Amino acid sequence: MTPRTVKNVLQLRRKMQRQNLTDIYVFDIDNTILETVGTYEQDYNLDKFQRDNTFLRNLGLKKLPCFYAISNYFDKVGKYGTRNLVVIQTARSKKWWLALILWLKGVKYDVLLQRPRANNMDSGKLKKSQLIDLIMFRKLNVGNIFFIDDNKTNLDEIQTMKHAITYNADELNKTALKRAMELSEKRGLK
Repeated sequence: MTPRTVKNVLQLRRKMQRQNLTDIYVFDIDNTILETVGTYEQDYNLDKFQRDNTFLRNLGLKKLPCFYAISNYFDKVGKYGTRNLVVIQTARSKKWWLALILWLKGVKYDVLLQRPRANNMDSGKLKKSQLIDLIMFRKLNVGNIFFIDDNKTNLDEIQTMKHAITYNADELNKTALKRAMELSEKRGLK
């Protein structure tokens, strides 16, 4: 083992910078950045969800607090001098208008991943395989994968990936709403 000297520390820092590590921020849509369409989260009826998942119904969805967090990561330079990669990933079946809805809502992202039409794979396994394909296709040197979702099984599946850090969107949204209410109460008292 080499002694820890200034020269060794600088060489290690240069080596890390040459690796161009990219942090990936993955956000789900339903109950993470936007309210969900229909009642799939309660009854798990996929046919009913697909009927409810229309262009007009998606136009009326409200933004949740995690929506506003995306701007903190989009088009920002990361720790090692590379851009962060913001991914919007959903288990919804592929719709041509979803990118248009996200654009109209003001969602900023680099990649949109949707479920292929003929795919009936479990949501967690689908999301994991899509992320692995994305990393392999783009030949990314991944720093960390920050995965934000409201589904526990998805979080557990992604947690098995190397460098994955998962966050429960329900908890993040509730915490943000609670802080906003506390701030508004403080402002009202002054």
